[in-house]
Amino acid sequence: MFKFPLQRLLALKARKEQEMARQLAVARLEVRVEEERRDALANLQNAGTEQVAAGTESALSVGELVNMRHALAQVEEHLAVAEERTDAARQVEAEKNQALSSAVQDRQMLDRLRDRRLEQHKAAESQGDRAAMDAIGLTRFNATRSGEHQTTNE
Repeated sequence: MFKFPLQRLLALKARKEQEMARQLAVARLEVRVEEERRDALANLQNAGTEQVAAGTESALSVGELVNMRHALAQVEEHLAVAEERTDAARQVEAEKNQALSSAVQDRQMLDRLRDRRLEQHKAAESQGDRAAMDAIGLTRFNATRSGEHQTTNE
């Protein structure tokens, strides 16, 4: 019966890999959320810019234009923060992806080692079986031969 001595380590690596994959999925979701927030603010900024441009051509008062520009400046500040948060989320995602890749490589290395050890075990078992069969065959051959010698000597 084959028993891989590092099986517990291999199982631990597999669980770690699954956890890292889950963390990567969470990081990817966070990136999508941050991108959606950023895109919503960018759309709001574009709409505000269009309103200010249309307001300068229409009969809006100077106070209304100043308020619109102030609101637009605040949206731009929020957009800059959203860009930073999106970049940070992407960085976390990249780190989680790299960690998962490393964990996969570690587990695959142990998988290959286990496979090689299993093949060696099978080869040794097969060789042992062949040696046993050879011994049985040789014993029968010798028994048959010594039976022939006794018949010839009588």
